Amino acid sequence: MASPVQIVLNPNNFSEDRDKPGGGGPKTDFFLDDDTGFAAHRQNVLKQLADITAGLQRQAPAFGPVGFVKVILRRKAWAKSHRPLHALFSERRTRLVGNLDLGELIVEATPQALAEIAAEVARAEDHTQRRFNERTKKMEAVPTPRRSETGAIESVELYGAGDRRQFDLDQAVVWLSNPKTGGQYEVELFEIPPVPANYDIAGFRRQLFESFTAGLQHLGTGLDVHALPRRVGGEQPTYAVRLEQSAQPPIVRMLPSVGERGREIAPFDPNRDRHARLIKFLESHPLVKKIELPGVIVRSEGVVRTRPQIATIPQRDRAKAWPRVGVIDGGISDAALGEWVVGRWDPLAAQDMDPGHGTFIGGILVAGSALNGPQTSTDADGVELYDIAVYPNSDNAFATYYRDLTGFLDEVENAVAQAKAQHGVRVFNFSMNVQVLVSAGHYSKVASRLDYIADTHDVLIFISAGNLNANAGRPEWPATPDMALQLMAASQNDGIQVPAESARNVSVGALNPAGLGAQSVDHAPARYSRRGPGLRALVKPDFAFTGGSGTPMQPLGHGLYSVGPNGSLADGCGTSYATPFIAKQAAILDSEIEGEVSRETLIALLTHHAQTPVPLSDKTLNVIARQLCGHGMTAPVASVLEGGDHQITLVFATRLEKDRQMNFRFSWPSCLVGPGNACRGSARLTLASSPPLDQRFGAEFTRINVEAALQQEQISRGGEVSWKGQLKPLYLPPSGIEHPYEAERVEHGMKWSPVKTSGATMPKGRGASTNWRLVVSYLSRTDNDEMPDEGVPFTAILTISDQKMEQPVFQVMRQQLLQSVQIADIRTAARVVSRV
Repeated sequence: MASPVQIVLNPNNFSEDRDKPGGGGPKTDFFLDDDTGFAAHRQNVLKQLADITAGLQRQAPAFGPVGFVKVILRRKAWAKSHRPLHALFSERRTRLVGNLDLGELIVEATPQALAEIAAEVARAEDHTQRRFNERTKKMEAVPTPRRSETGAIESVELYGAGDRRQFDLDQAVVWLSNPKTGGQYEVELFEIPPVPANYDIAGFRRQLFESFTAGLQHLGTGLDVHALPRRVGGEQPTYAVRLEQSAQPPIVRMLPSVGERGREIAPFDPNRDRHARLIKFLESHPLVKKIELPGVIVRSEGVVRTRPQIATIPQRDRAKAWPRVGVIDGGISDAALGEWVVGRWDPLAAQDMDPGHGTFIGGILVAGSALNGPQTSTDADGVELYDIAVYPNSDNAFATYYRDLTGFLDEVENAVAQAKAQHGVRVFNFSMNVQVLVSAGHYSKVASRLDYIADTHDVLIFISAGNLNANAGRPEWPATPDMALQLMAASQNDGIQVPAESARNVSVGALNPAGLGAQSVDHAPARYSRRGPGLRALVKPDFAFTGGSGTPMQPLGHGLYSVGPNGSLADGCGTSYATPFIAKQAAILDSEIEGEVSRETLIALLTHHAQTPVPLSDKTLNVIARQLCGHGMTAPVASVLEGGDHQITLVFATRLEKDRQMNFRFSWPSCLVGPGNACRGSARLTLASSPPLDQRFGAEFTRINVEAALQQEQISRGGEVSWKGQLKPLYLPPSGIEHPYEAERVEHGMKWSPVKTSGATMPKGRGASTNWRLVVSYLSRTDNDEMPDEGVPFTAILTISDQKMEQPVFQVMRQQLLQSVQIADIRTAARVVSRV
C-alpha cells in the first residue's frame, strides 16, 4: 500500500522556550596536574604577547598603534565555552573581527590592550586547584578563568604578510594578463575606511585609514582602486586594485560608486616592478586582511562524442504543467531542444555562443531517462527549459561582456531574477567552476554570491563539483575497499572547486554508469570527479549521480547519453552531466508539491532518501564515501514522495525563533513495541536549515547551529524523568566512538553543518518507554546571540519503519497522531498550511 509523506500542519503548536545550553560550571584546566607544563606554556604566551606588542610599536609611526592578532586555540579548546574571550581577550580590550580556520580567531588590538592581557596571563595560578563537588561526591578541578583561558591558547601571533598573500608574484602577473580576470587584485580589508570628513571620529584608527589611502595615492599614475559591492552585512569589504598603462592620476574609490563598471579602462600593465611595489605595500599594511587573485570561471567540461543516430526527444504538451529548470551555460540549441525552451536570457551575439555543453545538459533534463534507461534514471522525462546563455566561447569575449567574474555573476543574478519573475523557475543548473580549489578555512566570494542569489530570489542552484583533467584523473575504481583506500591516499590536488562549497545550494559529484563492463565498477566514483569536503563542517559534494565513465569503452563509449546541438545522439562524461539529473529531481518535487516549497524542504527530501552507492558502502570507506558522494545517490522522486505501509515519514517545515525550540512529543507506533515497552524498528532523521552566514569568519562562517534530536523518555528509580538521544550522526568513522571535543564533532558529527542526517536501527528494541520526542533547537557561535529577528527556517524529516517490512507502521502511527496532530499528504498540504 502506498503511504504518502505526511507534513505536520501545525508545527508552531510545538514551539516552547529553548533549553539554554549548559554553562556556569567549572572551567576546564587544560594543564590538569601538569603545573610544570603550564608554567612553561604561560611563559611562552607572555613572550609571544611581548613580541606582538613590540611589532605594533614598530609599525605605529607609519600606520598607528592598532593591529590584528591571531589567537590560535589548541584543538581541545575549539568549543565556544573554552574560548579566551572573557578573562583575556575581552570585548573591553579587543574586538573579534573574524576567523581563519577552525579555532583561529582574529582580534583587533593595541599595545595597551596586549599589556593588560599579558598582566592577566601572568596572574594565572601556578597549581591545579580542586574543590569537592557535593553533587558528584568527587574532587574536581576548578581553575580560575585566567588559567583556563591561558591553557586554551596554542599560540598568539601578529597577523602578517604571510597571512595576507599566498601566491607568487610572477605567477600573479601572468594570471592577471588573462582578460577574464579583469587584470585586478582582490583586496580584503578588515574594515571600510570612512570618508575623510569622518576621520575625526575614527579615534586611534584614524592613522590606520589615512595611511592606507595615502599609501595607494603614492604608488603613482595608472592605479585604479574601487570598492566591490557588498550585498550582505557579513561580507568582507573587498576592493579591486588594478595597475594600468595610463598616465592618469591614481583613482581611489573606497566606497562603491554608481556606474563604475561602465567606465572605459586602460590596458593592463604587466610591469613586474610596479606589481612588486604594490604588493609590498598591501601585504605590509595592517588594514589588509587578504590579497587574492580573481577567479576565472570555466565550465565543468566533460568529454562529448557525437554519434550519428538522431536522439528521440519527447513531444511537449503545451497544455500540461511541466517542471522547469534554468540552464546557466553557453546556450541551448534550437535545433535540438527549441520546443522545450520557454524563455531565454541571451546577451551573447551568435558568434560568441557555444551551445554544445548547455544542449547536452538540456537533453538530460528533457529526456535523460529515455536516452539512458532505468539503470541510470527512472524519473519522468519532460522538463521545460529557461536558457540562460551567458558563458561566451572565448576569454576575450568574456572580458568584453563582463570585464571580470563579478560582472559575470551580476549578469547571472539578473537572469535568475527574470526567470523566476516571468516563468516561475526556482531550480537552476550551474555546471561551472572557478579554477581554484576550495580552502578548508575560506568561504569564497563566488560561493557567497551564489548563496546570496539563492536567498534573495528564493531559488536553488545545482553546482558541479568540478572535474580533474584527463592527465590528472585517478585510475578507475578498484574492486576491493583496501585498494580503494590506497587509491584515494595516493590522489592529490583532487579537491572540489569553487563555488561547490556553497552553503545554500547543492553540489554534485559523478559516478560511473552501470553495465559498462568489468573495467568500470557500477556506480563507483568516476575517475575525474573531485572530492570534498572543502570547507570544514560541510558535507560536500552534497550528492553524486551518474555522470559517465572517464574511460570510454566500446561500443557504449562513456555510457551517458544526451543530444548534440544538431539533435544527434551524443555520449559524454563530467560532473556537469551528473548535476542536471538531480536538478531535474528537485524541479519535479517542486512541481508535484502544491504551493511554494521551501528550499530547505527540497534539500531535505533529496537528502533523506539518498543512499551510499554499493562500491562505497563498506564501513572502512565511510569518510572517503562522504568526500566523494556526500549524502549519497539520490532516489527516484516517486519513492521520495511515497513509501510503503511499513513506514511513516513526517515533515516539519517552520522557523526557529530567538530563545525558542520545537518539541514534538509522540508515542512510538504500537505495532513496533515489545515486552517492557521496548521500542524496535529503525529511524532516520534529516535536518536542513538556512542559518545566518558571515564570510568574515572563515571556516566558522555558519553562525547558528541548528540541531535535531530524537529522544526517548528515561525514568530513574527515583521517578525522575530525563530524555536520551537515540540516534547517531551518519558518516561517523567506523569505530563509532563518541566525539567529546568540538574538533571531532565538527569533522565527524557535522556540527555547524546546515544539513545533517542521523539514524539508528533497533532490531531487539530499545528503552522501556513508548514516549518519544523530536527536539529542534539551536546554538549560536558567541554569547551575543546571533539569531536573526526573522528566525532560521528549517525542515526536519523523520522516518520510522519496520526493518522486516511487515508491520503496518503508517496506518498505526497515523491513527495515533490524528488524535492530537494535524497531518496531511505533503503534495496537497499547501491548501491548508503556509509553509511547506
